[in-house]
Amino acid sequence: MPVRKIKNSNPNADTKLQLEESAFSGEDLSLPMIGAAIATRGFHARSISWHSHDRHELLMLLDGGAAYEFENGSEMELAGGQMIIVPARFRHRASKDVRMPSVICAVSFDTARPASRHSTFTTKEMAWIAAQFQSRAPQLHTMSLALRRMAHALHQMILQQCKSPLTPDGTASMRLLVASIIVEAARHTSGMHQRSTVDAVTLATQHMEARFTAPLPMNEVAQKAGCSRAHLFLVFKRETGMSPNDWLQRRRVKAATDLLRATDRKLEDIATAVGFSSAQYFCQVFRKYTGKTPGEHRQP
Repeated sequence: MPVRKIKNSNPNADTKLQLEESAFSGEDLSLPMIGAAIATRGFHARSISWHSHDRHELLMLLDGGAAYEFENGSEMELAGGQMIIVPARFRHRASKDVRMPSVICAVSFDTARPASRHSTFTTKEMAWIAAQFQSRAPQLHTMSLALRRMAHALHQMILQQCKSPLTPDGTASMRLLVASIIVEAARHTSGMHQRSTVDAVTLATQHMEARFTAPLPMNEVAQKAGCSRAHLFLVFKRETGMSPNDWLQRRRVKAATDLLRATDRKLEDIATAVGFSSAQYFCQVFRKYTGKTPGEHRQP
């Protein structure tokens, strides 16, 4: 049967927070591969403890913000329009309190379950879906417009259907929508698999090139590259022989070198202009990569 519940925060807390959660099981929807289709909205009052699921979990953030950490040490922050695919039996938790409103639609599903006579998918289709979700590490993606629209529709449908007895047309509509979301997510993931690692490196370097003069967290670079921070460091090192941080520092030093040659600006101004937090740190990094101090580089 569908479940609808309100989770209240600690009444002793400074701010009373609330999370509304509604869910349908695969049995409710006559879709054996589904564990649950869940709609949440409101505030997360506290971090969620470590846990895992027997099925893959597709977490689609429709609005607000959320942050998760995983057993392999990686952390991911989501903004509205992004999704995380968490592999089955992969331990994870909310990495910190999320005090902003969040709207999440989640679907857990079992790609190992064989298709039956009454399944939405054929055996061949199930095999294709399973192949797209075979990654052993969590994946962060930006949802396609089609997927985002379907997730919004499913979220609204779950909330509405949980308020009254489930009707045959409601069951059929949700079953088709859940199946469509899985197919669209699999299609999106398939496209990501087909992209070479060079594409991820290209996206990362393009973003760093555009933003190197400002503070630039590597989590932001990884999101722009369409992968986790850990995966970005792995493929970037493999393709370029250096880490993304190394590439960024070298780019800043090159820009600083040009300014030192062409202008008489103070070191503090140049450090700020190329993205360093202080002149002292700028001098340390500059000497590391050039073997000279900025002052020595300026000497004719």
